[in-house]
Amino acid sequence: MNTKFFTGQGDAGESSVGPKKLSKSDPLIDLLGGVDELNSWIGFSKTEAQKRIADEEIDAAAILKNVQESLFIIQAELAALGFGEIPGKPSGPKIREAQTKELERTIETIDAKLPPLKSFVIPGGSELGARLDIARTAARKVERRAKKYGDEKGLPLALLQYLNRLSSLLFALARYANYVQGVPEENPSYK
Repeated sequence: MNTKFFTGQGDAGESSVGPKKLSKSDPLIDLLGGVDELNSWIGFSKTEAQKRIADEEIDAAAILKNVQESLFIIQAELAALGFGEIPGKPSGPKIREAQTKELERTIETIDAKLPPLKSFVIPGGSELGARLDIARTAARKVERRAKKYGDEKGLPLALLQYLNRLSSLLFALARYANYVQGVPEENPSYK
């Protein structure tokens, strides 16, 4: 067997990084799992972006790939904060304010291409728009978990800011995906 897909070491309900073990019910493990789930939803959205809007002015697939890279940095940073640095290994990468600023610039670029938002938007529209809406809600869930974990253990402000902007980026991308595919936005009627 070339790749070992299981070790059996987590069968008793614990996960480990380096010498430290945590229960799989620990809030950090829940948060890390949420980031992993979010990254998967973004990957699911990226595959559709590559098929549906690859030739557009804004490269949604490349934007989503960059987000996926940042989510791996977030997972590494969270693991280092929660499990502690592994002796003999250098400190890993961290989310910086510059990455949040890049999200903000991207959101502004997308917003400049869209009609003004005048009401709430019903999630969905195109398949890509719907996928991005699911990713957006997963990002919000991760942000809430991170805030709760941070209130107890402390998290860097840059990481929390990035997660907050990420859901805004995904909302902007969902609107853009629907717009360039000619799918009109639907607003709630509140009837």
